[in-house]
Amino acid sequence: MAETTITLKNKDVVTLRWAEVKDAAAIVKLELESAKYENRAEPINLPPEEFTKYWEERLNGENYKTVLVCGANKLYGFLTFVNEIKLGQILALYIAPEYMRLGIGSNLMKIAEQMVLLKGGHSIEVDVETKNSGGLIFYENLGLKRIGYINDHLIKMKKEL
Repeated sequence: MAETTITLKNKDVVTLRWAEVKDAAAIVKLELESAKYENRAEPINLPPEEFTKYWEERLNGENYKTVLVCGANKLYGFLTFVNEIKLGQILALYIAPEYMRLGIGSNLMKIAEQMVLLKGGHSIEVDVETKNSGGLIFYENLGLKRIGYINDHLIKMKKEL
């Protein structure tokens, strides 16, 4: 993915780019701020320093690919794929709370779908907390369907492309 820009509903122009190890602390800060809206069955219990090291390992490794939405020294949101992009498995999609409902999430999902198709994939999947009604509605509005449960607290959703 080449670095690209999009314009949000509030007219902010933001940049989409691949995450680097140096972005780990900003990713952690955003995820911890946004996780409050997920109604997680199991809260994130790692201290920020340890969580940052965890993200640094993810960003250093080959098992995850993360796309950032950035602007004016601010991280607006991110989407993380698991393993090969072709498989279409999304591990995480987080938007900074103050920038929710501006089109960041839907733009990230649109780009994710395009990337999966370009790599020869045929579907996109995401696991959503059962009590995350906002997340469930968001993904359903994008055409994902509920296909099953994982560990009683996650709903697996999928969209054929």
